[in-house]
Amino acid sequence: PNVGKSTLFNRIIGRRMAIVDDRPGVTRDSLAAECRILGKRCMLVDTGGLSNFRRKSEIEQGVDRQILASMKRAALCLFVVDLQAGVVPEDLHVAETLRRTGAEILLVGNKADGERHDRTGAEFSELALGEPFPVSALHGRNILDLLEAVAARLPETREHADEERIRIAIVGRPNVGKSSITNAVLGQERCIVSAEPGTTRDSISCDFSWDEVPFTIVDTAGQRRRKSKADDIEYYSISRARSAIKRSNVCVLVLDAEQGLTEGDKRIASAIQEFDRGFLIAVNKMDLIKNPNMDYFIKNLLTDAPFLRNTPILFVSAMHREGMDSILKHAVDIHDRMFTLLPQDLLENLIYDIRAMFSPRSQGRLIGEIKGVLHDKVDPPRIVLQVNDSDLFPPDYMKLIENRIRDAFNLAGVPLQLEAIGKPKMKNKKRKK
Repeated sequence: PNVGKSTLFNRIIGRRMAIVDDRPGVTRDSLAAECRILGKRCMLVDTGGLSNFRRKSEIEQGVDRQILASMKRAALCLFVVDLQAGVVPEDLHVAETLRRTGAEILLVGNKADGERHDRTGAEFSELALGEPFPVSALHGRNILDLLEAVAARLPETREHADEERIRIAIVGRPNVGKSSITNAVLGQERCIVSAEPGTTRDSISCDFSWDEVPFTIVDTAGQRRRKSKADDIEYYSISRARSAIKRSNVCVLVLDAEQGLTEGDKRIASAIQEFDRGFLIAVNKMDLIKNPNMDYFIKNLLTDAPFLRNTPILFVSAMHREGMDSILKHAVDIHDRMFTLLPQDLLENLIYDIRAMFSPRSQGRLIGEIKGVLHDKVDPPRIVLQVNDSDLFPPDYMKLIENRIRDAFNLAGVPLQLEAIGKPKMKNKKRKK
């Protein structure tokens, strides 16, 4: 731990993706990013620190399992050591663990901030992995030389067209079961699960396919109000979670079935709607509820948060892997509708019928009239009403039209932008003589 793995990871991929902090144990879940190293396409994985403590917490055991799984899958392992600290017992433990996996190993000596540190590598001979390759991840020293050494050891890769993936963000408050749902969808322990709130810190993404549809699922850190502005780790965790929402196609807001909808859940839901992302709710931990009444739950939820009226609500159990296919099926449906133009003739007929049945606002002799309907954009869908005066179409009337459109075209969970544009022509007044 704390040898600079995440700093080196960020340096190689060329952006700050992994959270970096001086405190050991900040990285927990393995974080992966696709990148090119001197023309060779590869997946770079930043792991947590492998410790040699005999007694380990539930989280530490989960970190170890993920590290071992990453080692076994890797074509090349970069074993990072701290040149300034020298050989420590954890280094010997990691070296022995790596040798047992049979993986190819490149020893990297980090924190070589000057030439004097280049000559300290000899003491690492007891690791029996050769002299460490001296770099400074923080300052970028010798990084290009390291990339050349890495590229020389990587296998050749074939270029292939990027698949159009549906990107799903799993979001919610701490300890509602986001990582458990991610693991249940993937069918493997990809994210560390613990009863301790705040276990997940980075946003962890994984590619997979379901029913021949390619997905990327992103498990995010639990979002809550920070107790202290000085807590940089929590700040970056929340920032990454909001970024994951913004870059997703569909967001799954996970609720705790025992706790119901909280104020924190409402804030996250508002953020999803603010970014105009596809949206569905997964009520998790249904296995803990005796005699569940789904209709009663939904009624209370919509009474408390009527702005969620158009959001699909699913009841799932990550523990028993129940409802995972339903999440993915709804995500596909929402995604497809976000990218589909509505039939123009049906859309026009619907809106003109609404205008005929319900009159908008009037001002003097001027009555609100709809002159045209245009569906000009997808992701998210946008419908523009060309009107004689947009001031005569107040928010409640626009909401009426939106709800009718949603019901007619089954747009539950789909963000919809509805605009009225148009101003009355100003009449020229004759000057009185």
